[in-house]
Amino acid sequence: MNAPGAGAGGRTPPRPAVPPERRTRRDLATSVIIAVVMVAVASTVLLTGSAARSEFAAAEVEQPVYGPADERPTELRHLWSHESADTGAPLTTRGNLVTVDPDGTLVGRDAGSGDAVWSYSHAGRLCSATFYADILAAAFDGAAGCSDVTALDPTTQQYSHTRQSAFPAEMSLRSTWRHTLAFSTERLEIWRDDLVRTVEYGAVDAPQEPAMQPRTGCSLISADLTDERFAVSERCPGDDSVRLTISETVPEDNRIPEDIASDVTGADGVWVLGIRDHGVLALVNRGADWAVEWFETPDRHTTVLPLPHEPRLTPTPDTVTRDHNQVRWFDGAATHAFDMAAHAHDWTVADTSGPGLTGGWSPDPDTDAGSDWVVLPIGDGFAVVDHADGREQRRFEVHAGAAHHPTGLSQVGDILYERRDGVIHAYKLEF
Repeated sequence: MNAPGAGAGGRTPPRPAVPPERRTRRDLATSVIIAVVMVAVASTVLLTGSAARSEFAAAEVEQPVYGPADERPTELRHLWSHESADTGAPLTTRGNLVTVDPDGTLVGRDAGSGDAVWSYSHAGRLCSATFYADILAAAFDGAAGCSDVTALDPTTQQYSHTRQSAFPAEMSLRSTWRHTLAFSTERLEIWRDDLVRTVEYGAVDAPQEPAMQPRTGCSLISADLTDERFAVSERCPGDDSVRLTISETVPEDNRIPEDIASDVTGADGVWVLGIRDHGVLALVNRGADWAVEWFETPDRHTTVLPLPHEPRLTPTPDTVTRDHNQVRWFDGAATHAFDMAAHAHDWTVADTSGPGLTGGWSPDPDTDAGSDWVVLPIGDGFAVVDHADGREQRRFEVHAGAAHHPTGLSQVGDILYERRDGVIHAYKLEF
């Protein structure tokens, strides 16, 4: 095979001679000045940039990888407890539990013993963190809101990628296995596993590129995504009700969102619970009426579950959890499960304290066991219920009182982690 640009027989055709550039004393002096400026700028970046303000204390050995145990537990054995400053389901990787110190330092702990084995700290406040596609992505306060994002490989103990972009001071992250969605009420972004942005949506500070966004001045309410599309509910100037927008997760140009459908819903409030290729599941408020509805399109909807009154809690990353087929929402008093394929209500279990965990499930499609049971946090411990109908199969009493905030659950191997009022408890699942 000939090299690029080679002629017949592999010989490169002769190029016309180009006279060398004339170099004067002024040219040399200018080159020196440019070099000095470049060194000064590089030094400033190193001293003030994200890398200089962070510290990664890696583990001495590569961290293990566990697949989630999918057998129904017959007993639970308490192992240890650690305080953690974040909220929602405990942050886990394939082999570590990750806790958050009061100063925002991420601490990777051995899945079984709870011993600290690595840590990552940054000068700014921790905004949010998530694990997907074998990377741990963490966003911290920087020069422009939650702008400093670092991705670590917690197994091999290496830096993966970084990114910096202007963002409001509050951010939440929610992920598929291939993408993560950074959300605020002003704007959202979607990143690949290398932190390259595929979408920016909402308020974009780029006056040199006008008319890139389909709408301006909107306030975002909630959003969710798949690897193909995302849904966002928003209040926009000129609309008489909340708008629901469905767009491509990976458009041709990351500066220009590609709407699949967008229209007003006739609702006073819309909170996205989940999205599939054929529609969106959402909590909806229409006057005094509350219900979970299925939106085939933004202007075509059917009621899935009418609610007797306004729920205590609306859908957020702390109150919603899912697996491949089911979405569960904790409304502050009960947990509701929905079949996303059939867009139907599966079951409701009362007197819970969180959305629960599908036992043995993993977001990684290569390790998902697809288990048929769910662990729900209840007042004094846990209930194991059937995935399909919510019938209780076993109960474990491990606490003396009810939780004051939504309880989050995670699993690594045969260890169950419970976040309960700022403390993470680890339990060994006995079979």
